[in-house]
Amino acid sequence: MMNTRDVQPEMMDQPELCPNLHRTALAALGLINRLSRTEAVVWEPIRRLAVSKRRPIRVLDVACGGGDVLRSLASRARSAGLPIEFSGCDVSELALQFASERARRAGHDSITFFEHDVLKHELPRGYDVILSTLFFHHLQWEEASSLLTEMARQSERLVLVDDLRRTRAGYVLAHCAGRFLTRSPVVQSDGPLSVRAAFTEAEWRDMAVSCELHGVTIQRHWPQRMLLKWERPQ
Repeated sequence: MMNTRDVQPEMMDQPELCPNLHRTALAALGLINRLSRTEAVVWEPIRRLAVSKRRPIRVLDVACGGGDVLRSLASRARSAGLPIEFSGCDVSELALQFASERARRAGHDSITFFEHDVLKHELPRGYDVILSTLFFHHLQWEEASSLLTEMARQSERLVLVDDLRRTRAGYVLAHCAGRFLTRSPVVQSDGPLSVRAAFTEAEWRDMAVSCELHGVTIQRHWPQRMLLKWERPQ
């Protein structure tokens, strides 16, 4: 079942998804990301870059969804006293509204959210770091390769992609997390589908080669996820 990618339509991707179900799913994904400590994994390379700079750095989260990763990163930056400007883009107006509301409640009004279809339009320039979490498994190979290339082209220093690993253990974890951590039918349905659509480490490396990205590193981390990192040569 895990030997080849199986990309199936997910409930979260459907434009006719009920707004209440969509919001519940965004909240549930935020909880799962916190338990998975996603922001901790992407924070360390961002922190190192921020420390090395004599100016504020700018970070863009591509397909930011409910903005939970950005909020957590902003909290870490505030605690560390590092001047980092955070922005997030997404194609979903509802997700952006949800993200803005949650950021405001958390006291992170400075996070900027804007609507942008990354599969149809170029990414904006001027960001030191361009990151994406839990988005690439939604894409076909050609779309993923094109977006990875675009992220590398537009990023001034660093590209970070954090996503699921396509493994049997990951499939079981996604199934269990959906049942025991949330009542969202969207997450319960989409979680296992997402794992079956995820890329393996070998596939990521092949994609990086096809995109002519040299020096890519891949770090496995809990729970059955991995972080791809590429830094622009200086």
